[in-house]
Amino acid sequence: MYPKAHVVLGLIYNTTGDKVLLARRPLDSHLGGLWEFPGGKVQAGEHALAALKRELYEEVNIEVGDCTPLISFDYDYPDKSLHFMVWKIHEWSGEVMGKEGQETRWVAVSSLPAQDFPPANKGIINACRLPPVYLITPDLGNYPPEFISELQGYLAAGVKLVQFRSKTTNNRAPALGRILHTCRSHGAELIVNSSPAFAREVGASGVHLSSARLRQLNERPLPAGSWVAASCHDLDELHHAVEIGVDFCVLSQVRRSAGKHGTALGWKRFSELVGRIPIPVYALGGMKLSDLGQARVHGAQGIALISDVWGRTGSAARLARL
Repeated sequence: MYPKAHVVLGLIYNTTGDKVLLARRPLDSHLGGLWEFPGGKVQAGEHALAALKRELYEEVNIEVGDCTPLISFDYDYPDKSLHFMVWKIHEWSGEVMGKEGQETRWVAVSSLPAQDFPPANKGIINACRLPPVYLITPDLGNYPPEFISELQGYLAAGVKLVQFRSKTTNNRAPALGRILHTCRSHGAELIVNSSPAFAREVGASGVHLSSARLRQLNERPLPAGSWVAASCHDLDELHHAVEIGVDFCVLSQVRRSAGKHGTALGWKRFSELVGRIPIPVYALGGMKLSDLGQARVHGAQGIALISDVWGRTGSAARLARL
């Protein structure tokens, strides 16, 4: 294995927050001609954030202000091994230009999957598109109007990604139709925890695979353009998710006892596992809204929530504050 070089990248947003800056790699470089997020290698003895600020000024002439970590991971190319550290740049100054002669352009976040990126960037693109909160529905026998009203409150508060998870109800289709319509009316995406065939049948935005379904698959079950997520509990399941082309994972149980999957992971082990795979991962298991900051510090895309939201007074307001 090659020595692991550390690379810092910046997602530089425009003033309206709907586009990010891309730069084209020189034709004579590794993966030349492809688009990338600006950044570069960390020098010996250099702090990662200092390297990010230096590289972005040297490459595209911007001074970095407020920024937050987004995703960190290892990635092995046939001829090199890299560790990526990616930040979202919320505030910056300067006139953007390719100071090394490279072409630059602003691209809508929604259009990123259509661009020609190096293979390592797939997980970064998904992390850029995914929100910090993944809301999971409770497992109910039925989903009455008051449930839909509660969901509407959370969507109005800013929730953009919902997983429908129900094993109790005998006829899920009617309830799911109402939930799907409610999500779409608020610009949110609904992913179904079921079979890929059922997700296609109901017109969901994608499928969430249980760990059992994940282990049974040897290829991605839905085409590009649909989300494929998976529940994982250990490194083997995480690696298998990456191998079949899953877009993001939920790793559990972080805090709460993991039942049949053993003891709780804890934040240290969670961080170790997440840093070894190149796709976004949400933390699950005893999570509360107040854990979001800690989850991000330990490499999570965000938190997956059930019990800390549903049926609790003031949940919509707490979500809105995030």
